[in-house]
Amino acid sequence: MTNPFIRRLTLLFALCATGVALRVEAAAPAPGSFAMYPIRIVLEDGGFHEAERGIFYAPANRSKPDGRVVTVEVYRFRASNSANPDAPPIFWLPGGPRFSGLGGLLGEPGGFEREIHPHLDHADLVVVSQRGIGPSQPSTIIETTTPQTPLDQPYDDAAASAAYRAVLARERKAWEAQGVDLSGFAVDEAAADVNFVRAALGYEKIVVWGGSFGSHWGMAVMRFHPEIVERAVLRAMEGPDHTYDHPGHIWNVYKRVAEEAEAHSTFEGFIPEGGLAKAIENLVAKVAIVPARVTVRTSEGPQTVLIDGTIIRHLARGYSGSLGAWPSDIINLYAGNYGKAAVTLVRARQTSANQLGDYRETSRFRNAGRTFLTASYFALDCGSGISAERLAAYDANPANQVIGEINWKYKEGCKEFDNDMGDAFRQNFETDIPTVIVHGTWDLSTPYENALELLPYFKNRKFVTVKRGPHGSLRAAMEVSKPFSDAIYKFVSTGDMAGIPDEVEIPVEWVAPR
Repeated sequence: MTNPFIRRLTLLFALCATGVALRVEAAAPAPGSFAMYPIRIVLEDGGFHEAERGIFYAPANRSKPDGRVVTVEVYRFRASNSANPDAPPIFWLPGGPRFSGLGGLLGEPGGFEREIHPHLDHADLVVVSQRGIGPSQPSTIIETTTPQTPLDQPYDDAAASAAYRAVLARERKAWEAQGVDLSGFAVDEAAADVNFVRAALGYEKIVVWGGSFGSHWGMAVMRFHPEIVERAVLRAMEGPDHTYDHPGHIWNVYKRVAEEAEAHSTFEGFIPEGGLAKAIENLVAKVAIVPARVTVRTSEGPQTVLIDGTIIRHLARGYSGSLGAWPSDIINLYAGNYGKAAVTLVRARQTSANQLGDYRETSRFRNAGRTFLTASYFALDCGSGISAERLAAYDANPANQVIGEINWKYKEGCKEFDNDMGDAFRQNFETDIPTVIVHGTWDLSTPYENALELLPYFKNRKFVTVKRGPHGSLRAAMEVSKPFSDAIYKFVSTGDMAGIPDEVEIPVEWVAPR
């Protein structure tokens, strides 16, 4: 007989889906409570697709069984009749960690058809949310305003870092006031969540499908629960000790882009002597000694922008939004044409969103206010942390003097959390699980060298280099090559790696200098 709590929970979900407003006062459910309810997805052609959505009440910390529970949202999409009936389900583990649920995607015209349906011709698809983020509850977010340094003055880095930590400390207290033990917000607990959902849905084995933090999470499942993983598809590799980014490896991406751009006719006659990489190094050294000030027109009147050593290091990563435009950005900066860069900085000050693509630290430097990521984002990443040896190597890398500090959010934010899993976790581990690894050479979030370091530990693998591949290299490669896409899904369905190429090439659209 169905558990009474589950019956009430299922009824609650059904009523909420109809828009009925309810206020329910009840005791917290027992850890391990789980319920699914049907949902209907409106298709682009006007029809419907039936799926399931549910919630799993997980222990906030499994080492403390008397602690409170947190929720983990789950989606399940059943395979079509054409799928291999013996294929294990695909467990899609989102990246980030910043998963906001599938509500937006499923409500977007064509979103289901584009992102979900292709999987269903091969297997069931299960999406597991990240604890404490987005639709999983509690999910505490604090909106705040960071100290504003005038755009024409040097940025006060120490004050900004102190304010940043103060915000995270407030958010941590907000979690703790709810009785949530943030030490349980670590990737080993997230891996245990996957194992529970698998068992609750009646699956013996699964196919892990994850990228970026999803690959980090997937590797934790493969490490702590190897018996449940039939095979895996991983992209944008983030190994056990890869949470912080290697500045030298990020700089290598720009060097690879520079090498191609310097040989392309688009930039003929524009490349500075010594090449683009050398131009950046010279520019950083020059502006650090003699800063520039640029006045731009805005809706609020003229605005003067300081271009000093701190700002130029971040502008050196590009400000036009694509690596195809990056060479032109550098050519303009090297020529002293700072106008477009200055306008971009002013616009970043006027919006709470980061509009500069890979120029991720804009909000740290020039943004008046922002919504800080939920504390579980930091807890999940800071739990994985970084070994002291690797951090020392990162800090000593000369690339820091060219592209600036790329790990500041961890180095500052992780000071507010004490859930580090230790160096034993950060050791790479060997696995015989059949795995396809896909990684792009132009990945600015998890550099290509991450995959090269991890390959020896995967004893039954197929490695695919995506030339010019971005962070989303798997999707990009599947979009440009149907044979590659077919081979990936054949592996998912049967485990057969035959037909998976060693390399897929992504075309680039270069943006010419003006």
